[in-house]
Amino acid sequence: MMDLSELLAVWCADSGKEFSGSSIKKAEIAIADVMGCVLGGRNEPAVIGAGKITPDDGSGKSSAVTHKQPVAAPWAALINGCAAHALDFDDNFFPPVTHASASLVPALLALGEDIDAKPAEIVYAYIAGLEVEAQLGKLVNPSHYESGWHSTSTIGTIGTAAACAVLMKLGEQGILHAISISSSLAAGSKRQFGSMVKPMHAGFAAMHGVIAAKLASAGVTGVANTLQGKWSFEELYAGGGNLGEFSPATFPDAPLAIDEYGLVAKLYPSCMSSHLGIDAMLALSADHEFKTDEIKSINIHMPEFMVANLRYQKPASPSEARFSMNYCAALALVRGIPRMSHFTEKALTDGEVMRLLPLVHMHVREILPETESLPWGGDCLARITLVDGKVIEHRAVYPKGCPQNPLTEDQQRQKFTECARNNTSGMDAEALFEKFSNFSRVGKLDNLLRCLRA
Repeated sequence: MMDLSELLAVWCADSGKEFSGSSIKKAEIAIADVMGCVLGGRNEPAVIGAGKITPDDGSGKSSAVTHKQPVAAPWAALINGCAAHALDFDDNFFPPVTHASASLVPALLALGEDIDAKPAEIVYAYIAGLEVEAQLGKLVNPSHYESGWHSTSTIGTIGTAAACAVLMKLGEQGILHAISISSSLAAGSKRQFGSMVKPMHAGFAAMHGVIAAKLASAGVTGVANTLQGKWSFEELYAGGGNLGEFSPATFPDAPLAIDEYGLVAKLYPSCMSSHLGIDAMLALSADHEFKTDEIKSINIHMPEFMVANLRYQKPASPSEARFSMNYCAALALVRGIPRMSHFTEKALTDGEVMRLLPLVHMHVREILPETESLPWGGDCLARITLVDGKVIEHRAVYPKGCPQNPLTEDQQRQKFTECARNNTSGMDAEALFEKFSNFSRVGKLDNLLRCLRA
């Protein structure tokens, strides 16, 4: 029986497998979604900081949102990966619990420009990278994520390296060693949530994925199996949990991860852990007539890891606000659907929103048998008590944007254009959305990716 590293390398290297049109379309939708996030995040402080340390010697071929001229692929992956995650508007992927597209897409586009890859090849590599991340997630989660690792920069690094190796057509051994190399680059703690370093995690995963694949292509080798066994990724990164037996099954014997789990595209630019709470607040506002000054208390019951992620009760910055259930709940009640404009220094002075913050209380909710299989870890029960004693409540189960409650095409388009507005380097936002949404049929990459250049 092959170990997981070898199984993934063999599967990734099998050029005979074909993905369905529906799988490819899902990948294209995800690419369009995250490219909107890249454009929207190009002026965020962490992105600008990454641009300042990037060499600008004209020797590269890859587009970065901070530079007018192309830069080397690893640097473009770092910058654009950071931009993709800077607004916390990019998708989530389960079971690895990663912001998969925020590292995979910037890395593959940067590398694609560097080696003149075809868009269809990038889509293929993206689907393969998701598969690797899914298998790793099933190997080490939930203990990996719950113990404090930010899976985007751990699992995401390895999945991105495998995807880049697929794009470079390195073959079984090359992919195997790209996985091995990247396992030594996987790091990042959830302690950074709410800081400028948090979006850098997606950039690090993108950059390290490109570097690992390039090193493997240059003949650098590592231990063949770094994912299982003594001192392996599983043993060191699984948080001391009960690992048990892991018997992976891959396509075509099992469904593709992109089909089985799908991606959760966000409608709100905040931590995914806040979204069920936001959904509940919006539903309560729609279903009941009350004024915000009639609210006595807001109690939100969620799984323990969501409560832990949303640790800023009194956010002092837009970044902290994205990780504050207090702010997101109050914002949804006062202003409706959270928008990018609600996560600014000016927005944090909104008196009506700020007045509600101390009324919001989070509670750990027991995982119910009927929700324990949900990939995002459970449901949310929200109760609002009014000053007259009336109690209203709503139970949110499927976050907006998940496969069971997807964004409409109009919502996808609106999100992209909201992010891209004035950020496309002179290119038309609507036209860009159409091209990224049909990415496999795009002509030359460099013509399309001019939208990224400063």
